[in-house]
Amino acid sequence: MDKEKKQEFVVTDRRKFNVDGEPRPDAPVETAAAPVAPPAPVSAPEPVAAPAKPATAPVVESKPSAASVPGFSVPDLETGYNGDRERTAFGGQKMEFIHLLDMLVQTAMMYAGAMESGAERRVDVVGLRQMIDLIGVLEEKTRGNLSEQEAGILSNTMFQLRMTYMEIVNMIDKQAMKNAPGAPGPARK
Repeated sequence: MDKEKKQEFVVTDRRKFNVDGEPRPDAPVETAAAPVAPPAPVSAPEPVAAPAKPATAPVVESKPSAASVPGFSVPDLETGYNGDRERTAFGGQKMEFIHLLDMLVQTAMMYAGAMESGAERRVDVVGLRQMIDLIGVLEEKTRGNLSEQEAGILSNTMFQLRMTYMEIVNMIDKQAMKNAPGAPGPARK
């Protein structure tokens, strides 16, 4: 029995951009694709023994990272995303807790019908209740970690949203009572 010759392979980096999003100088140039022959069948790999682990772990010196320098943002190595660079490029500002709260409140108010410009408001009571509950979870999980100003804004926002919810539910109840069978009012057809 002849042992099959192990196939060698080569890894080629074909990425066109580096981590910063700049074109790589050594990036491959694309050419028209030539027809490719189907790959040869591959036999099952032979089991390989795990390498022996050293008895003691190597000592690694810790060096100060660039992330510990104030005002410096390290891009995510996997995606290349750099929040500071993106905000600068698009003229945005640093995202803070208040911005998250504002986004959630706007969604809640959309469910409450406050964003409608038509003659008839469309209200999603279930969606509004879920948003209030979600902001309530945020309030619970951030308790003790917010500045006094942020905690005050969150508390006032929750109060306003709960009052809005109660007003909507009361209006729905009044309308249901008015349109109920046997309710006093104009004769129905």
